[in-house]
Amino acid sequence: MEFEEIVFIVILAATNLIVAFTFGIFPATGFARLTQKTKHFFRYLALAIGLYFFECIASAWGMCTQILSIALSIEWGILFGLWLKGLAPSKQTIRQVLFVALYGCLPTVSFALIILIFWIVSGNGLLNVEQAGRFGIPDFVGWPLNTILGFCIALATGTTILKTAFTTGIVALIARDK
Repeated sequence: MEFEEIVFIVILAATNLIVAFTFGIFPATGFARLTQKTKHFFRYLALAIGLYFFECIASAWGMCTQILSIALSIEWGILFGLWLKGLAPSKQTIRQVLFVALYGCLPTVSFALIILIFWIVSGNGLLNVEQAGRFGIPDFVGWPLNTILGFCIALATGTTILKTAFTTGIVALIARDK
């Protein structure tokens, strides 16, 4: 492993630790309010951080194809739907799970942002197709997705849309007994 790769991994891990704990407060607070068990805040924070950890593993294990991460969103939808069903009005439950789904997208978004930052710092062009090809973006991908900027935007946006739609959609179906 080269020095740059080690630095990238360390920065990615540190960023994800900071993001997991910082933004994990929001889903934990929401779960505490939704379940009316405010004294269980730290349990819910542990739940949120565990969810984030699984999302990081799914993203890395899927080598950023997001197949495992999106499959995991289906599992989250089923689990949260069954757990939260009947605890609060379905509208509140769906809103809470929307925030949880967005929280689960943060590992992919942070990965894409760190790639962009490293790409710029290394002096590469954001819209250079040849450099993106050397990075690993296949030749058959069309412009603008065959650039590093297009790739990162598509990765973050596509993951966010699909994961949010699947997770909240499944919870909405379960909460409304459909």
